[in-house]
Amino acid sequence: MSLLTTVFPIPSFFALPAVGIDFSDAAMRYVELAPITHGVAPKCFGEVPIPAGCMQGGRVVDEKAFTEFLRTVKKEHNLEFVRVAIPESQVYLFTLSVDVAAGNDIRAAIELVIEDNIPLRAAETVFDFSILKTSGTAIIVAVVAVSEATATTLHSCFMNAGMKPLSFELDAQAIARAVLPTSARGCRMIVDIGAHRTGIIITAEGSVVYTATIEFGGDMLTQMLSTKLNITPVEAEEWKKTIGLSHSPEHANFFEVLSASITPLKDEINRRYLYWQEKKEQLGGFPSIETIYICGGHSNLHGLNDYLGATLRLPVMQANPWVNCFSFEDYVPEMPFDVSMSYVTAVGLALADHIS
Repeated sequence: MSLLTTVFPIPSFFALPAVGIDFSDAAMRYVELAPITHGVAPKCFGEVPIPAGCMQGGRVVDEKAFTEFLRTVKKEHNLEFVRVAIPESQVYLFTLSVDVAAGNDIRAAIELVIEDNIPLRAAETVFDFSILKTSGTAIIVAVVAVSEATATTLHSCFMNAGMKPLSFELDAQAIARAVLPTSARGCRMIVDIGAHRTGIIITAEGSVVYTATIEFGGDMLTQMLSTKLNITPVEAEEWKKTIGLSHSPEHANFFEVLSASITPLKDEINRRYLYWQEKKEQLGGFPSIETIYICGGHSNLHGLNDYLGATLRLPVMQANPWVNCFSFEDYVPEMPFDVSMSYVTAVGLALADHIS
């Protein structure tokens, strides 16, 4: 779902496979995919720290410094055509019912009511939409919007650095493209666990219809375990991966502390599930969430999927960021699987050139 192509149209000769770029306040990750015998695979990837002061809350606060950073990255890693994720904090997402009489003027119909749904003036907003379904006399659409100032700043920084951005996209949509099989229909939830925050995403028919960010991350778990069990953060991190949510008697104390620390995450997931149960009827009868996918750089907690599945009473599975790229029976990537969990957004962006 491109946010800028209608405002900054890209010449057709630029429509080449691009590098997916995902950035936070602290770092930028990139992935380039290339064809292999059975699908596509990472041709190059990397993580580059972003200088302090460039970004704040997912927003560029020092254009000159950020542009210079991008210029250096372009030169050192040979990046040219790119697809970029806009952090969820800078994007507004909502669902809307449009009368079928709107016909081919759905965009105009959305523009008339956009100020009723987001705190931006229509004239200062760049938006795109996807049609979810038609229900009776209504067309249900998912709308993603960003301030034109944010979009223009990002576009200028990349262009001035010598890169050619083919699209700017909601990071949640890129994540969904990476981890949901192309054949997946119905509704899914994706839980993206980072170091300091966790994103909760709900999709319907492959399109993102809801996003939320909660103040919960892997570093928080590590700190709680270190403090309550009187172990070092390094030990806590290792125990998370090896012992995790094991029910064995010798690890009972660890399980008790860890499960209590995860309770806020479980409760937030359940709250969003219940929200969708109510919202789906208001939108004309979407199905319930069928499966929860867990991803993110801090999702590799042993036993987490089984624990959440048992407590939430829903199927919970570890996401596979390569599900739409290749089969492990045919190809084993250079990137370790646990590392790939941190590159899900970048993979989803790069996939835009390879899947419909």
